Amino acid sequence: MAFALACASVASLASAGPAKSVPTLEIRVIHATQSDGGAAIDADLRDLPQLTRDQPFVRYNVYKLLARKLQALEEGKPEAYGLVNGRTLQVTLVDVTTTSAPHPDRRYHIRAAIGEPGKQAFLKLLEVTASEGQPFFVGGQTYEGGTLFLELVLYGT
Repeated sequence: MAFALACASVASLASAGPAKSVPTLEIRVIHATQSDGGAAIDADLRDLPQLTRDQPFVRYNVYKLLARKLQALEEGKPEAYGLVNGRTLQVTLVDVTTTSAPHPDRRYHIRAAIGEPGKQAFLKLLEVTASEGQPFFVGGQTYEGGTLFLELVLYGT
């Protein structure tokens, strides 16, 4: 079963027009498993408190970073990323907005899908609006005795 977990609250947005720069998408592919041998989190993932406190992450106690990629996203141009399980993540930046003062916040509206050549899409379409620097997760793909989670974060340039 696929799911998405947005770690940013949804707020009313005032459109400020398109961003003048191209944002960067960071993708981290995380393999989560359950082990009787004790908990372990890769050093590169210790900046994610969600792994030890939020559902569905608390179902697992071992987390390994399998891959990390930085990808520039241009508005309206789909970008594809091959996953370790043979599927493909496709991400499209729909638009960029900025919340109004007194605390302006850049927000990114993106579409994501996960497919596999010759098969029905695993995740047909997910639409998320997230604040700059705030991670959101896509998970639920079975992989080598555990589950894959994709952490996606957008940064302005």
